[in-house]
Amino acid sequence: MDRRDFLERSALSALAVLVGSCTATDSLTGPGLGQEVLVKLSDYPALAQAGGAARISGVSPPLALVNEGADTFAAFSLVCPHAGATVQLTGSSFVCPAHGARFDANGTWTGGQRTSNLRSYPTSYDAAAGTVRVTPG
Repeated sequence: MDRRDFLERSALSALAVLVGSCTATDSLTGPGLGQEVLVKLSDYPALAQAGGAARISGVSPPLALVNEGADTFAAFSLVCPHAGATVQLTGSSFVCPAHGARFDANGTWTGGQRTSNLRSYPTSYDAAAGTVRVTPG
């Protein structure tokens, strides 16, 4: 085997290992949400009004929930899509402390280090129970 064949096979092998190690909910910058998360809204007073946002404790990967109004909530991974740092919640927007990427309340990249939008997850609101269910997506 010559050097070129060796490098091509090595690159293909490395790619196969990388792809094989990621599940459908994982990405190169961090794990996806592995299971449903049930958020009790009374535990997060900031979510009581439209525009409020909160980091949800005790979940991995780090997760934020945003009250979009009219009983609608959005959930976002706080893993920066650029390099996997944990994004910080600042009011109802997000900033990556590692590279300065900024995201609005919709998880859309707005400036700083060029990257994609924050990963979002489907939510369902149960008004009677006062909960929001976040599901892997």
